[in-house]
Amino acid sequence: MAESATPTEEVRVILVDLKKAAAGLDTASNSELQNARRTLQMQAQKLVYSLEEPNAAVWPRIFQVNVSAALEVISQFGIWERFEGGKSVFLAEIVTLTGADESIIAHIFVESDGPKFTLTSAGKPYLHPDHRAFNNFVFFDLLPTIMAMPHTLAEHQYRAPTKQTGTPFKWANGEELWTWMGSHPDRAAQMVAGVRSHDPSNAYPWDVELEKLGVQDNDIAVVDVAGGKGHIMDEVRRRYPNIKGRFIVQDLLSTFEAVPTPPEGVEFMAYDIFTPQPVKDAFIYHYRHIFHNWSDGDCTTFLGHVVPLLKLQPRSKLLLVDLVLPDRDATMQQAIADLSMFPLGGMERSEGQWKELLAKSGLGIRNIWRGSELEACVECYVL
Repeated sequence: MAESATPTEEVRVILVDLKKAAAGLDTASNSELQNARRTLQMQAQKLVYSLEEPNAAVWPRIFQVNVSAALEVISQFGIWERFEGGKSVFLAEIVTLTGADESIIAHIFVESDGPKFTLTSAGKPYLHPDHRAFNNFVFFDLLPTIMAMPHTLAEHQYRAPTKQTGTPFKWANGEELWTWMGSHPDRAAQMVAGVRSHDPSNAYPWDVELEKLGVQDNDIAVVDVAGGKGHIMDEVRRRYPNIKGRFIVQDLLSTFEAVPTPPEGVEFMAYDIFTPQPVKDAFIYHYRHIFHNWSDGDCTTFLGHVVPLLKLQPRSKLLLVDLVLPDRDATMQQAIADLSMFPLGGMERSEGQWKELLAKSGLGIRNIWRGSELEACVECYVL
């Protein structure tokens, strides 16, 4: 067992950094505010971790998965809507609605005011169905693969996944996630809804940057590669209604078959990211939550289909939206995010890893845009 907590001297250093981060919040401009808040949050988390008694923190960390299980049971009860508007729900009402034993309900909820329950600030986000969908997808479709990893990695002698061996998801399920989703449309719907639960993508100033490029109504402003059902481009259209140009969302034909029509102002185009890019003259090529699903080798293949277009048209931009981890001192949450992508054959990348990956395709990083969401927008340029 660990013998002691973080030394006092180290805690003092963290406190100094925390005070600097707090001062940065006071002096930040509007454009710098989100970064300043994120920096302060990370320093505050470091302070909390440094004050924990090491052994006491082990069990809560191990049992964290129980939260996801409890959320699923509440979803099965079908009572989330009962908590809308800050309402309390009595124990007797839950028993009547669900037929569950009181003892079961007592394990799932913690009483806050007598025999009734009210959502805390941590519970209120789950009133949104997309957050519940993401919990459902991870709990039922991703977590079993993660739980199998000690066994499957040992079976494969701890070798990194390759195209020949497949990913840990395939090792546990017999086929890759993307093909498995094709034969399980209900689970694919949960994943798509869950992905929407991320904070709005406000890192990149679409209106300002597209105006700088001089985009006109008949131009192809944006190609959102592997953009699912178009929810991100729909969001951009709604937020900036005066943006000119066409917005094209590309994905597999099977993705679009479940969508009656594309969002207003958005066009669908069937496309496989492993094949040559058919749109040759877009102002922006946009990949969101794509590269973290794939290995460096696969990502280099994707880039091989777009880099030649960037060379032919210097005005065109390449935007990659994913986590950009620090090169050192990543938080526990950032490390968990990286490990969560591993079963799919992907990874979350640090800034250094992004630079290394892009350099293989003759690209550099012009800017890393950040907003309120965890992900950053990496703007690339041809070296």
